[in-house]
Amino acid sequence: MAERVPDLLLGAWRRASIVNDDGTSDTDSIVLWLQLESAMVDVRIPVDMGDPSACEASTGHTRCTPVETGGDGIRRATAEWHTRGPDDIAIHPVSAFPEPGLLEWNEDGSVMIERAPSGAYVEEWHRVPGSADRLVEHRTDSRHRLYAAGDLAVVVTDDRGDDRSLFDVEFAICESAADGSGWRIMASTLPGRRGEGIDVGFR
Repeated sequence: MAERVPDLLLGAWRRASIVNDDGTSDTDSIVLWLQLESAMVDVRIPVDMGDPSACEASTGHTRCTPVETGGDGIRRATAEWHTRGPDDIAIHPVSAFPEPGLLEWNEDGSVMIERAPSGAYVEEWHRVPGSADRLVEHRTDSRHRLYAAGDLAVVVTDDRGDDRSLFDVEFAICESAADGSGWRIMASTLPGRRGEGIDVGFR
C-alpha cells in the first residue's frame, strides 16, 4: 500500500503560474491537482482549448519525503508522481513527470512552489481553502472514478475502445454549488461540457 503524503500536500491545488527555463510562461491555462492521502489526479487544460489532444491529464499516486524545515525557516520536501501504472488513466500523461518536484511552502501552507531539479520549470500552486477537509476517491470500475477535495472534484471516465479516441475519455473538473443544489462542470478535457450538471455521488 502506498504511503500517505505529508498533510501539507493534501487538498486541491490550483496552479497560478509556470515559468520555463526557456523564458516562456503560462498563467492562463486551467491546471488543477487534487492530492489525496496517496492517490492524485492532475488536469491541465489550455485556455481556449478546442481539442482534447491539447490537454494533459493523469491519475496516479504521489510519493513524498517527510517535510523538513531548513535553517532559513522554509519547509521543504521532494515529491515524485507515478502515473503509468496498469490501473492509471491518462491523456498525454503530464510529460510522465520525468523529474521529482522540489517543494517549498509559505508560512501558512497556502502557497507551494515546485521546482524541477534541472531548473526546467518553476510552478506556483495555491491550495483551495478547506479542500483538505474532505478527501474522497471512489471507483465504480477501472474506467470510471471520482476524486474529490473539499468542494472540488474530478470525474474521470474512460470509454475508449481499440481506436483510443480522445473524445471517449474525459477528465471533468467539477465544483459544488454554494446552495447545495448539486455539482457542475467548470472545465473539461472535452470541449463544450462546461456548465453542465453532473452527479458525483454525494453532496
